[in-house]
Amino acid sequence: MSSVDLEGELTIHTAASQAPHLLGALEEKSTLRVRLAGVTELDTAGLQLLLLARQEGLRLGTTVEFRDASAEVRAALAVVHLDGALEALA
Repeated sequence: MSSVDLEGELTIHTAASQAPHLLGALEEKSTLRVRLAGVTELDTAGLQLLLLARQEGLRLGTTVEFRDASAEVRAALAVVHLDGALEALA
């Protein structure tokens, strides 16, 4: 198992630069734990990146686990009615 700690904004301004780091960690791992405690802002671009990581994990046979969501992540997920489904993203 490996892990990735996402920090700072995960928004339209940063998602493209975060993508290679996150998606690159999926290769040749059976489980990837993505820690979200350091995420200070999440918008739909950030959410799309998390969903893309999950989808790519499925394609590669890698389990993606999202952990330790910050209050900002939980609030953003509540807006799109995914606040109770963070584990379902894994």
